[in-house]
Amino acid sequence: MRSVFIALLLLLPAAYADAQLIGIVKDAKTGEALAYVNVGIPSKGVGTVTNEEGAFKLNISNNDADSLRVSMIGYLPQYFLIGDLKKHTDVIKLLPNDIQLKEVRITNHKYIEKVLGNTTKSKSVNAGFTSNDLGNEIGAIIKIKKSPTYLKRFNVAINENTNQDSSILRLNIYSVKNGLPDKNILNQNIFVIVKKGQDQIAFDLEPYHIMVDDNFFISLEWIKNSAGHGLKFSASLLGSGAIIAREASQAKWEKFGIAGLGFNVLAEY
Repeated sequence: MRSVFIALLLLLPAAYADAQLIGIVKDAKTGEALAYVNVGIPSKGVGTVTNEEGAFKLNISNNDADSLRVSMIGYLPQYFLIGDLKKHTDVIKLLPNDIQLKEVRITNHKYIEKVLGNTTKSKSVNAGFTSNDLGNEIGAIIKIKKSPTYLKRFNVAINENTNQDSSILRLNIYSVKNGLPDKNILNQNIFVIVKKGQDQIAFDLEPYHIMVDDNFFISLEWIKNSAGHGLKFSASLLGSGAIIAREASQAKWEKFGIAGLGFNVLAEY
């Protein structure tokens, strides 16, 4: 009996290794390692984000027939059959995507500046990241008044910031389809650093020249772990919109209508 027990212990590391997918993502042209790339199984809660060296580790089981999606702003997404990736340990390479920038029109139009979205700074209602799992993302739909609308600053009050050092988040902006986020409309990554003890985010968007023509979804994505219990933002109760979130990279979006997240933008139209 003892020999059987020892044999089982010896098999455990091998079984655990088989349940992990380990790789590195690089730029196909330059060979440069790509940090903060989204890696995951579409519409399932299995995903992560690469670290600063482009490396990722993903826990999987019974997913050999599933496809792994590897994507990041500025690059063409790639799909791989997980069963094939287990057999080959080659580096994953992403090709840069030539993005067509929107035309900038110069007119004598007198612009109106207005804050759009939920401006609550309530201390009694919180909403935030459900975990420190990389790729965990949360946001809200913001309605515009007129097209085109230029986004100048992103704002939200932080109610709980228990991280022991700075957190790195990615700000994403998506078009909306059937009440949920659809396609990311940004042409470059926007990284937001939240320092220990910081109680609000007021992030300047003007250098990114973001223009929207319709209602949009704006979110924050957890892309680098830090010790602590994450971040919680100010929210408000019924009648203030819905919180939309996903638990991991490439996972399915879920809508929670109990409260509205205090995400808002200073806009001009």
